[in-house]
Amino acid sequence: MEAQETKFSFVYHEVKQRILTNQIPPGDYMPSSRILCHQFNVSRYTINRVFDALQKEGYIEIKPRIAPIVLPREAVIKQGTEGIDILRSRDNILQLYQTFALILPSLLSFAAKHCDLEILYHYKKAIKVSRMGISAGGWRPVSNLLKEILTVGGSPLLGNLYSVFELHSHLSFFTENSTFFLKVLRKDSIPITANLISILKEKDTHVMYTQLTHLLHKFVYAVQETLQHLADTLETYPLQSPAAFSWRPTRGKDYFYTRIVSDLNRRIGRGDYPRGTFLPSEKQLAAIYNVSVSTIRKALTELSQRGFVKTINGKGTMIITPDDTRVRQILPNPGRTEEALRYLHALQLLALIMHPATVNAAAKFKKKELKSLEEKLYLPDSICIIDIFEAILYHTDAQPLKSILEEAFRLTEWGHYIAYYDHKKQVLQTVNKGLRLAVHELHTGDYIEFANRIADCYYHIFQHARDIMTNKYGFSSAASIQLPEKYY
Repeated sequence: MEAQETKFSFVYHEVKQRILTNQIPPGDYMPSSRILCHQFNVSRYTINRVFDALQKEGYIEIKPRIAPIVLPREAVIKQGTEGIDILRSRDNILQLYQTFALILPSLLSFAAKHCDLEILYHYKKAIKVSRMGISAGGWRPVSNLLKEILTVGGSPLLGNLYSVFELHSHLSFFTENSTFFLKVLRKDSIPITANLISILKEKDTHVMYTQLTHLLHKFVYAVQETLQHLADTLETYPLQSPAAFSWRPTRGKDYFYTRIVSDLNRRIGRGDYPRGTFLPSEKQLAAIYNVSVSTIRKALTELSQRGFVKTINGKGTMIITPDDTRVRQILPNPGRTEEALRYLHALQLLALIMHPATVNAAAKFKKKELKSLEEKLYLPDSICIIDIFEAILYHTDAQPLKSILEEAFRLTEWGHYIAYYDHKKQVLQTVNKGLRLAVHELHTGDYIEFANRIADCYYHIFQHARDIMTNKYGFSSAASIQLPEKYY
């Protein structure tokens, strides 16, 4: 497995990136150590180490009894290197904006419907700067408002996803340092920030979705033109940096054994390890995942607690079908409650974004793949949506979109039993029937209808899981998680 990131490392790099991308501009105070401790789920000792490291590198100044202040960086150095640094990440940046232009319309349309914009903390600041446009730092209050809408009206998971977009988007370069970008963006007479806020107040969410799609495509066009213009001004074009976007909402709690649990969960659901068979031995699994046997034992203990496996002395670990008692034992635990909410929010996210993601991938399916998928769809007890999802993921070219889909899907593996096995597998049968119809649409070349049916499956799974957790298992927090509208 890939090397595990330390808590210090991920906090240090994320806070530093916020400074470098001007999310926290020179002269502003850093968030307090208390706020950062809560945000990153780390100790004050770790935050203080991060502050000390940033001070040594000249990014911040620490004074007694007040939050550290961000120091100005050398303007000459910034002007001489920023354009080259941007072009090194040109492909990554463009893919990032294209990805969020694809998924943000549905996320924002859903979240804006479920919150009162005018009482949000960042609303008045966004209105004030909308009169000035997005230049001169005006993008920050508007971007903060979007993140607040996604968090309050959507979920903490959606807010976290937008935060990662901010980290990698270089918004300050485009809106503050590139007059060409602003020129392209200002071709229309209506300022983009005023237009955005007006759209977010639209009562008809389908109209909002359409208008957001148009606006974000316009924004992507301006980014694309600016990157090309920047490339034309340089004599030599820099080599492209490797893909940098990574979304890990469980960072700081993401241990090796939890990744192994997720992978084994997926393999069990996909049928690699059928019910009644045995997993490889602890020693073999340790070799497969390149970890210690004790880490494997932690993973197997977790799978056992969830009811997916049973250890038989002298024989090994056998795959079993979980039952109600396991779910009832898990949900009252405070740590499990957080996992359960994250599971539902991840299902909600997939219900919102699977349609545009599937449309993007549909044309790349081959006849041989479709035949293989059809064969699996008729196997008893098969969870074919895993195979369909992995095929869509394989045909997703944009690395940021692939990362988002992969991580959201990983978070949903926590609730395989709730989603697929309850009610004598009626849900599984309903989903597989929908998938068979979806594959048929793909055979006929109707990519939109294929995406419609895939998205419908995720809506069905989310609604079933939420209702079962609320009504059958008494998990009252699930009732407040909203079912998204369909914008397709």
